[in-house]
Amino acid sequence: MSESACRVTVHCRGTNTDLSLPATMPVAELIPSILDLLGGAEQARHRLSRVGCAALPSSTTLAQNGIRDGTVLVLTQQDAQPPASRHDDAAQVVAASLAPATTSLPIRSTPGALAAVAFAATGALVIARNAFIVRTQPAPTVLAAVAVAAAALTASTLSHNAFRGPTARLTLAIVAVTFAAVAGLLAVPGVPHAPHVLLAATATAAAAVLAIRVAHCGAITLTALALAATVIAVAALAAALTGARLYVVGSMTTLACLGLIEVAPRTAMLLSGLSPTRALREEELSARTRRADKRLTSLRAGFAAVAALSAAGSAFTAHRAIPLAALTGGILLLHVRTDARRAIVFSAIGIASITTTLAIAASAAPRYGPWFAALTAALAAAAMYVGFVAPALAPSPVARRGVDAVGCIALAAAVPLACWTCGAFSAIRDLNLQP
Repeated sequence: MSESACRVTVHCRGTNTDLSLPATMPVAELIPSILDLLGGAEQARHRLSRVGCAALPSSTTLAQNGIRDGTVLVLTQQDAQPPASRHDDAAQVVAASLAPATTSLPIRSTPGALAAVAFAATGALVIARNAFIVRTQPAPTVLAAVAVAAAALTASTLSHNAFRGPTARLTLAIVAVTFAAVAGLLAVPGVPHAPHVLLAATATAAAAVLAIRVAHCGAITLTALALAATVIAVAALAAALTGARLYVVGSMTTLACLGLIEVAPRTAMLLSGLSPTRALREEELSARTRRADKRLTSLRAGFAAVAALSAAGSAFTAHRAIPLAALTGGILLLHVRTDARRAIVFSAIGIASITTTLAIAASAAPRYGPWFAALTAALAAAAMYVGFVAPALAPSPVARRGVDAVGCIALAAAVPLACWTCGAFSAIRDLNLQP
């Protein structure tokens, strides 16, 4: 072989061409010249390799790769996308399928969507409040609420081509669900009680399921709404059948939802068909994993919302439920550390639960203003520490285990606290059981 040239045969696009190439020039500089000699360059990356071998490193020369006279080289177009990685273990497939998402909220449309939902929620709350204090004919309000819900749901269905993203359709669907709940609450005349709440929750669940079918977007959010409405409907049915007080039903509902949050991962796996006893192809396993993750988000969001709502309702009607409401908010915030993919959900619901409980407690005991001021300052300082100081620190394994232990203790303490709130201990003591 000559020190300056190497006579080789280059196979490219089904043809063989004999060329004399510089032996001391890097492969990356040779490829454009070879493409020019073979009929012009293409707008794609190419690689040079021996027959049946890996590509030659672009920074090396033919001499460094041991290319001699008469060697057959293959010039092929390099794929733009790397080949999909294959995994030998199902756990690796699940971990790869749950990689952090890179999608972000649409900045331009998010403020409008939040404003529309806020206006709808405010109007619904005002209408519901007036139903408790003003005795009027509910028929006109019900008809108006039904009309708004139907119009919003129709607009969500027909706006598929009018809007590029799903944000507008999801917003309209949420507005429709909100006014469906108002219509269900006011459908029966009289001051709202458990039957009214049952009808409102049923209407909410039905509207959410219908919105999932016709809007074709926001399945996670709408499923969470339908699930929360279903749990509330079951609690309202129990209250209507037993005649129990609101704080009793609310405390038991809170306890049940806290337990359902813990079993939600296994439930999502069962609903998605994930089982260690079934051997699935990698593509199917990845698809079912993503489906299970979405269902887990819906399950935990729905249960957390009902737990916070029922705890706040119990604390509002009976001040003895304030400790349970505060504990519920703390348990939800502890889930932020253990479930990073749903940290925003638990953070928002937990913070809302604690702030609502603090407001109820402060209004119930106005004489303890200095103590509530100190408590508010302590909560603000704790929030600043968790948000700005703690992320820069590396907690020790003992500290992490300690936080896990606190979560387990708090969840275990919710059981006797809920029983005390609903008066179970007093009822057992009044039985005066004798051995």
